[in-house]
Amino acid sequence: MVEDWLAEFDAPISASALRDAQATALVEFVRRYAAAVATFVEARRRGDHELVVVDLRTGAPQAPVHPIRPTERVGILFVRAGAMPLVAMLREDFPDTEKQLLVPVGCPAFICIDDRPWAEALLTWTPAELINRMLMWFLRAARGELHDARQPLEPILLGSQLSFIVARSILATDAAEDLIAEHDLERGTILRVKPLTEIQGITKGSEPICIATYRVQPERMQRLRHAPATLAELAEMLHARGIDICADLTSRFAKWLADGELAAWRLNARFAVIVEMPITNPLGEHQQGVDLRAFLATQSAGDIAVAMGVAFNTNPQHGSSVGYAKRIGQPLVDRSALHAICVQSAEVHLEFERDLATRLAGRAEPDTRRVVLIGAGAIGSHLADCLIREGRFRWTIVDDDRLLPHNLARHVARIDQTCRHKAAILADYLNMSLAGGDDVAQPVSASLFAPGKVGSEIATALDEADLLIDATASVRAARYLSDHAAEARRLSTFFNPSGKAAVLLAEPTGRALTLRDLEAQYLGFVLRSPRLANHLGEVPEVLAYTGACRAITNRIPQWRVSVLAGLAAGGVSEAVDRTEPAILIWTLTSNDEVTFDTVPVEPVSRYCAHGWHIAVDAGLASRIHEMRTARLPSETGGILFGLVDIPHKSIHVVHASPAPPDSEERSDSFLRGTDGIEELLEAADRTTAGQVRYVGEWHSHPPRTRAHPSPVDACQIDWLAGLLGMDSMPALLLIAADTGIALVFAHEPAQRLTS
Repeated sequence: MVEDWLAEFDAPISASALRDAQATALVEFVRRYAAAVATFVEARRRGDHELVVVDLRTGAPQAPVHPIRPTERVGILFVRAGAMPLVAMLREDFPDTEKQLLVPVGCPAFICIDDRPWAEALLTWTPAELINRMLMWFLRAARGELHDARQPLEPILLGSQLSFIVARSILATDAAEDLIAEHDLERGTILRVKPLTEIQGITKGSEPICIATYRVQPERMQRLRHAPATLAELAEMLHARGIDICADLTSRFAKWLADGELAAWRLNARFAVIVEMPITNPLGEHQQGVDLRAFLATQSAGDIAVAMGVAFNTNPQHGSSVGYAKRIGQPLVDRSALHAICVQSAEVHLEFERDLATRLAGRAEPDTRRVVLIGAGAIGSHLADCLIREGRFRWTIVDDDRLLPHNLARHVARIDQTCRHKAAILADYLNMSLAGGDDVAQPVSASLFAPGKVGSEIATALDEADLLIDATASVRAARYLSDHAAEARRLSTFFNPSGKAAVLLAEPTGRALTLRDLEAQYLGFVLRSPRLANHLGEVPEVLAYTGACRAITNRIPQWRVSVLAGLAAGGVSEAVDRTEPAILIWTLTSNDEVTFDTVPVEPVSRYCAHGWHIAVDAGLASRIHEMRTARLPSETGGILFGLVDIPHKSIHVVHASPAPPDSEERSDSFLRGTDGIEELLEAADRTTAGQVRYVGEWHSHPPRTRAHPSPVDACQIDWLAGLLGMDSMPALLLIAADTGIALVFAHEPAQRLTS
C-alpha cells in the first residue's frame, strides 16, 4: 500500500527544488536544528502536492501500548500553499491507533497531530512546532493516551465534504421513511433531511432521499481506518462488525416493492446508509456517546434493488409511478454491480432535539417534566430560552400581556411580533428552539386570575404540572400560586426594581415551606443585611413610553437582563434537580462584578388565632433568644417587623429589633424605649420598598418563668390593640422565655399548628 501510494509521486527531487515555502522551511529546520530527532530522507512531488520524507526518532519506550518503533519513517504532505500539512506513516504495518484520519482505501495511515482548526493553528505554525507535535503524538501513543474516548472518531481525510443534518428521531425508527433532503443553496455540500410530511412543497435544491440505519454493537466495534468508496466496500466494512447489510437490504427492498405505489417515493429516492458506532476507549470499553457516519449512494434505492437482484426496471409507459417491480424467485446479487455503486462519505450532525440539548448541557437524561411558566416578559422569556436549550421541560406559558415596541429592548421577541400576545410569542419561540416535530410549549394568553373557561384551563394546567414558575414580578401572583391547591413545587424569580439583581425563591420538594414563607425570609435577610440596603430601595431610572400617567418602564439594558436571567436560569436548573429549598440573590456591582448571596432557609412555626395565621421562622426565634440571653437576668425586648396580607389574614414575622437605648430593663420588668424607633420604621419601609411594616412588640421573661402573658402583658396588649386598631390590624405580642416563645394575638394566646 505504502509503495503503491509513493509510486503515484514523481521520482525524488532535491530539497532545493521544493516550491512550497512550508516544505522548504521544514527541510531547512531538520537539517540545521533537529538532527538529534529527525533525518531528512527525500522529497517528492505530484502535481501541486509536495512530500517531505523524514526518519523521526520517536523516543518510544521498551514496552509501548501501541507497537511504535524507536524510529519511524514519516511523510509530511503539503497539498497547497498555506494549507495544513498532513502527516503520513510510511510503514506498511503501522498500528491502527486512535487519532488517525479516516482515509480512502489505498492510502497509508495519516495521524492527527493537531485538534485546532487550521486557520488558528496557522497563526503559530513553525517547522519546530510541527516536529514537536509529531513527537508528542508518538509519546501519547506509546502511553495509550492518544484519544479522549468521549470524542467521536476522526473525520474523513479525503473524499466527499458532504454533511448530513438529520434528527435522531428519524434514525431511531430503524426503518427508511419518506424523507426529503434540502441542499444548502450556498453550500451544496450540506443536506438537511426532514420527513416529507414536514415539507410544504418541493423547492429548488430538494431531492427525495431514504435512509437505512445500522447500529454496531460495542463488542463488535472496530475503529474505521478506511472510508468505503463503493457499496460493496461498505458491505464488507459492516460485515466485519456483525452486520449483514446485503441480507437486510434484500428484505427491506422486497417489502417496499410489495407496497407498490405506496413506496414510489423511497424507491426513486437517493439511498443513504447511516452507521451508528459506539465510542470505545483503547481498551475497548464502551464510553458515553456514539459516532455517526453517513454513506450516500449515487443511485436510487430502486437501482440498488436491481443490482441486488431484488427488482427489475419497468417501462414507465405502463402507467406505474414506481418504475421498479419485484423480481420473482431467489435474488441474484450482482457483486460487480455493487462495486460499481459509489458511496460518498459524509459527516452526520444530529438536529437539535431534546436528547442532544440534554447531552450538550452536561446531563444524562432529558427532563420532560411539565412546567407552567406564569409571566412571559423579560425575565420569563430569557429564563425559558436558557432552559429549553438544556432540553428542559414541557411548557405551558400563561400571560395576558401583549408585546409593545418598548418591550423589545429586553425580550426574545422580534419586531414583526409586536402586538401579539407574549405567551404565544414565547411558546412559538420554544417550539422553534428544539427539533423533532413535537410541540414543547403551548400558550394560554390570559391572566392567571382569569374566570370562566380560560380560568378552568389554567387551573387544569396548574393541577397537572410538576413545577410552577412565577416570573411575573407580581407579589399578588406569587402569593396566589403559593396558596393554590395544586401539588406542584413552586419557584419564583424576579429582578429587583433597579434591574441590578435577580432573585430566586424555590420551595422544597413536599412544600413544607411555601413561596410566602420564602418571601418573608428573603425580605428579613434584606432588612438585616447592610450590603443590600439599596437592593429594593434604590429608585430605578424610568422612561415614559406613552403619554399615559402609568405608561412608564424601567431603563435596564439588555446585557444586564441577559446576565441576570442567565444566572437565575442556572439557579432554577440546579434547584429543580434538588429537593431542598433555596433563596438566591445575584447582584451586579458598580464594577459589573457579580456578588452572590445564599440565604439560609429556616423551618417555620405556624400559629393561628382569631382566624389569622402567624408564621415565625426558626432563625428569627433563635435571634430573639440570643438577645434575651445577652441581657439576662434582666428582661429585654423590642419591636416586631412583619409581612402582612390583610385579605388573607396572614402575618409572617421577619425581624425583631433589640431594645432601644432608652429602654428600662429590670429583672422583673421591661419598659421599651422610643429612641431610634421612628428611624427603624422608616429604614424598614425604605429597605423593603414598603413591604415590611411594624406588626407588634416582643419582650422576654426572666429565667424559670413560662412564656405566658402576665397582667402587665395584658395591659401592653390593650395598648397595642388601640395602636394597631387604627390600621385595622389586631395586636401581636411575642414572649420569649426558657420554654421557648409564645404569641398573644388580639388578647388570645395563639395556637401553634402541628402541620
